[in-house]
Amino acid sequence: MKAAITLIHLLAALVLLTGLAVADERRVDRVSYLKLDQGGGAAAGSGGDDAQLDKRKSDFVRFAQTKLQEMNRNHRLSRARMQIDKNPDGSYRAVYHEIDDGSMACEVSRSQSKSIPYVAVLSYKEQVFAASCPTPQACRNGDFTPAGVIPNRHIFSYRNGSWQ
Repeated sequence: MKAAITLIHLLAALVLLTGLAVADERRVDRVSYLKLDQGGGAAAGSGGDDAQLDKRKSDFVRFAQTKLQEMNRNHRLSRARMQIDKNPDGSYRAVYHEIDDGSMACEVSRSQSKSIPYVAVLSYKEQVFAASCPTPQACRNGDFTPAGVIPNRHIFSYRNGSWQ
């Protein structure tokens, strides 16, 4: 129970430390990291002295890319499963969501837990697209325009040799 509380505190601190650092858009090939030293202070980049942390970072980037593709494919409001509603004037409005792979940002750091040695934060933006059309079929083939952006952040832990 004490380990669970410690993990919760660690994850809460990690979320607070990440703050706005992951809010700006980044390309997948320029993924940012936040490395925490043992004192809890933030230090940019990753030192060459910690090959294990570097390995976990590269493992997490691959894991995160696969996870984003999976979430995009399975989204309940993907383009293939867009929501089409009839307006009072008889026209139709269609909406779908798509995860912007280019907005992906990853942060990996050590944990003080023995059972969960690393934690990571995956941040990305989910774009909302909308179109107004005379018929539902026209909406399925219509031209969509951006209607909003939803920021997302997920926390993962490294346990028993894999990210979860």
